[in-house]
Amino acid sequence: MPDKMVANTIGLKTKRALGKEFHVRTANIFRIAATPLGPEDKFTAFLHYLIQNIPSIGQGIVDEICKRAGIAPAKFEKAIDHPTGDDENRPDFMLSCKEFDILCEHKLDSELGNRQLERYLCLPQSRPTHVVLITSRRHALSQEVLQSNSYLRPKDIDPPFFFWEDFYPVIASHNERLAQDFTAYMCELGMAPCPLPGEWERLFHDPLVAEKFYDTTKEMRFYFTQMGAQCNADPTRLGFQVKYPRDWLHLLYFHVSKTAKSTAASIESPYLIASAFVQKNDLHHVNHLVSQEIHAEHGLIVAQSINRDSDWNQDLVLSYQCIGSLKNYLARNTADTKTKLLGFGRAVFEHVTNPSK
Repeated sequence: MPDKMVANTIGLKTKRALGKEFHVRTANIFRIAATPLGPEDKFTAFLHYLIQNIPSIGQGIVDEICKRAGIAPAKFEKAIDHPTGDDENRPDFMLSCKEFDILCEHKLDSELGNRQLERYLCLPQSRPTHVVLITSRRHALSQEVLQSNSYLRPKDIDPPFFFWEDFYPVIASHNERLAQDFTAYMCELGMAPCPLPGEWERLFHDPLVAEKFYDTTKEMRFYFTQMGAQCNADPTRLGFQVKYPRDWLHLLYFHVSKTAKSTAASIESPYLIASAFVQKNDLHHVNHLVSQEIHAEHGLIVAQSINRDSDWNQDLVLSYQCIGSLKNYLARNTADTKTKLLGFGRAVFEHVTNPSK
């Protein structure tokens, strides 16, 4: 069973256990927080609670979808968490309007399921219904989805789906405490608009900008290949692996992200992150490393001792991580950006491999 289907099944069982027809009753935010729902289902439940309490947010989201998709405005009536479907097709959310319904598939970091949007587009409906995808990451969509008259996508810009940050201003414009708390929650999930200057604002959404970022890491990659290390790019071009810059240092992984599992308040998002992986029998090479602040040439770097088994190799340990604010390393001048990124790579490597520290 696909991970998303498992998450949805668990979510539905949990919701039913909390009370019949959980998704159409007024949600209880404290009971939602206590459930074992997965990240996407919990976010959806919180969003449902938010809209139930501040219906104008639901209208604002509908307005944004209609405007960006180039269709006539609609009057929002209610939101439904996991509307009626079947065992294989259970959309995350529905924005029910007077004129039509909008089925919403919510994604944070996960990929779409097998023909997920195609299946939702084929669900039998008793009234006009559209489908939208709202996500935090890029996805490849089939021509079947893109050519469907029922699939709503932004007409003003690619890619052909909505990002959560498109709706952040709608929620942030409300002064109610609940809305402001929710925007803070969205910030923690990397759903706020990217604060980077110029075209870098599209770094996480535009593959051309991501490719440009990868090009600016050329000097940093050359720094490591001169040592005999092998550098491999991520398919997203938002990061790369450095394999064996030292015989005991299995991997240094450099990447950028709008979120970090733990960092100091002094480091602003988005982040430039370097993760050090070593084999368990080589951990003595990094035992001297402790969590600390590194005052590097181009800004503060927070270094953290992690010591957590890797997700893909039980003999490999994520031993250490260094996090800086990406804003400190992206300049309008490409040459300056390359120099600053090289400085980050050099500072991290020297810190991790210097036994005197």
